[in-house]
Amino acid sequence: MEPTHKLTLYISYYLSRFNNEALDNLGYTTWNNAFEDIGKRLNVKPHSVKNWRDEFDPLFGHRAGWYQRPMSPSRVKVVQALEDLNESQIRGIATDILTGKIKSDPEEVEQLLSIVTDDTKDKIPRKFILRAPTGKAAENYFIQYYKETFNPIKGTLIDCRDLGCGYDFKIESNGSKTYIEVKGLADFSGGVLFTDKEWQVATEKGEDFFLCIIKNVNENPEINFIQNPAFKIKPKKNIYTTIQINWSVTEKDLNTLNA
Repeated sequence: MEPTHKLTLYISYYLSRFNNEALDNLGYTTWNNAFEDIGKRLNVKPHSVKNWRDEFDPLFGHRAGWYQRPMSPSRVKVVQALEDLNESQIRGIATDILTGKIKSDPEEVEQLLSIVTDDTKDKIPRKFILRAPTGKAAENYFIQYYKETFNPIKGTLIDCRDLGCGYDFKIESNGSKTYIEVKGLADFSGGVLFTDKEWQVATEKGEDFFLCIIKNVNENPEINFIQNPAFKIKPKKNIYTTIQINWSVTEKDLNTLNA
């Protein structure tokens, strides 16, 4: 993959995650205008910019995107690198790339490029799907399924998805608590990825933790529960480079202020 293509992935991720807010903040009035201008600036075909945005779309629910297939390793790494940054921080990266300002900082360029390794050289299985690209559909299906069946345990279902606590739902029943992490697959095959926090919580909660896997979620869903997955399955630990932003002030600058 060409360096400019790798850098464009960061912009495509920003457009997908923040959708119309990103479009406005980058100064574009239409999506076609955005694809054309970004393509021209980075010497990338406009339809490639659109396609790469669409690849990230299933993660955020603004559009269906390419939910039919697992996300490729290079896209997974971009998501892993940027997921903890806010809109302003990612916009700053996108703007620096678009304006060419990033060229003045070779170290930043090298870091961004090093994260996006070529898919053909990457060892991450293509069948693994990052945080269920069909995650929202799977979560909504689980909510409806629970209302009808009360599986895996009857009680009061509490939505915890926006709390960042390492699980999606909690069920309170007769003083006990059960924790549910939902993962969705676009078809009947494929693996899933846990964040480190999700896996740590699964390990800590033991028998009170259920992994809910919903296969073929967009057509005829099939739901399965795995109680105490940390005991029953042995995942492979993957360590990714994560982008962190800080601002350094040199000793010279400080001395200038004190002069």
